[in-house]
Amino acid sequence: MNPRLLLPRLQRRLDRLPGQTRSTLVLWAGAALVGVVAVALARASEGVFHGFQALTKQWFWWPLLSLPLGGMLIRWVMQRIGQGAEGSGIPQALAALEQAQTPLAARLLSGRIALAKFVGIVMGVGSGFVLGREGPTVQIGAALMYACRRFVPDDVDFSRHLILAGGAAGIAAAFNTPLAGIVFAFEELAHSVEHSTSGRTIGAVILAGIISLALLGNYTYFGHIRVPSFNIAILLPMTLVAIGGGLIGGLFSWLCVHQARWLPTALSRWRQRHPYLFVAGCGLAIALCGLALPVYGSGADETSRAISGQAELGAAYLPLKFIGLLATFLTGLPGGIFAPSLALGAGLGSWVAPLFGPDVHIKIIALGMVAMLAGVTRAPITSAIIMIEMTDGHGMVISTLGAAMIASGVARLLFNTHLYRDLSRKFLP
Repeated sequence: MNPRLLLPRLQRRLDRLPGQTRSTLVLWAGAALVGVVAVALARASEGVFHGFQALTKQWFWWPLLSLPLGGMLIRWVMQRIGQGAEGSGIPQALAALEQAQTPLAARLLSGRIALAKFVGIVMGVGSGFVLGREGPTVQIGAALMYACRRFVPDDVDFSRHLILAGGAAGIAAAFNTPLAGIVFAFEELAHSVEHSTSGRTIGAVILAGIISLALLGNYTYFGHIRVPSFNIAILLPMTLVAIGGGLIGGLFSWLCVHQARWLPTALSRWRQRHPYLFVAGCGLAIALCGLALPVYGSGADETSRAISGQAELGAAYLPLKFIGLLATFLTGLPGGIFAPSLALGAGLGSWVAPLFGPDVHIKIIALGMVAMLAGVTRAPITSAIIMIEMTDGHGMVISTLGAAMIASGVARLLFNTHLYRDLSRKFLP
């Protein structure tokens, strides 16, 4: 069959269906596609990062080449095909959600942007940049679902439903955490979307999660945590890591949003005049940090070993990972911060854990992870659910929620920055 005739033929068949049935089928088909693409991105990212690790193991100096040169190449590719695909992708999804019926949404969620985001993430991970693929999967998922609006032309509000469901399905499939995807949709994205979207969104997120589960298996992103049941003694270390997560996470968000207020004027001007050299310089800084400790990539590997008790993170891991993540963000290259923030939190927990008994060390590291993510994103419920689902740490529900709420509150009081919402404003007219 001629591919050019396939879509019109499908459109005619859908037009014969009742409106509710048609929109539900479109939503589910889009969610299934998001699940498949998220799994493809996960596989590709893991493959290229393992290649990077192998080259680094053979030649310790490899990151000194791959990061600066890879960063400049990614910058060149983004300038050619990916303007609008920079950064996490969640701010773009938020901006598109607010402007769903305008050309802005079509620009931020085009097929070209989705492809550029996919390519940019794979290239960035393969070069060694400190980034995750979860936030970018939100923009890719929203773009894929938004493209399905052509099949429901009569439903004006359905474009917003598609963006919301696509972004949530992206989180669910990327982390293999369907419940977290649902919570993310309503805590972080759906501030102006009607309650009628809830059933459709939940169905789409669950379907994307099923696709991910079928293709990747019943895995947990950071492994399984074996911890004792809740004890009142955990309140002190929980409070310490929660405050620390709020301070460091809130500071990171503030630095990302208010770059003009802390970057030296001379450096800012130099970045504008020589963007490729600036990216190369950031890549070189990350490579130098990586010579001391393995801070490349999302941090999932070393964090998984830490929370399973198989390895320890060095004392310098937190500051070096922080520098690497901030340097990656400053480049403007595609890359998410969810998984790296969790790795930062593991570094924070490794600072606090020696102050307490060995029986709670792993639990403290895990609480540091959720506290840091909540401090960075100021989405405490999403952060807690992601952590619980990703690690199978159901024995930590109470302390995890407590750490997330405290950290988010500290970040709000001291820095008053909401990373994704503040960044989304630069895309709005």
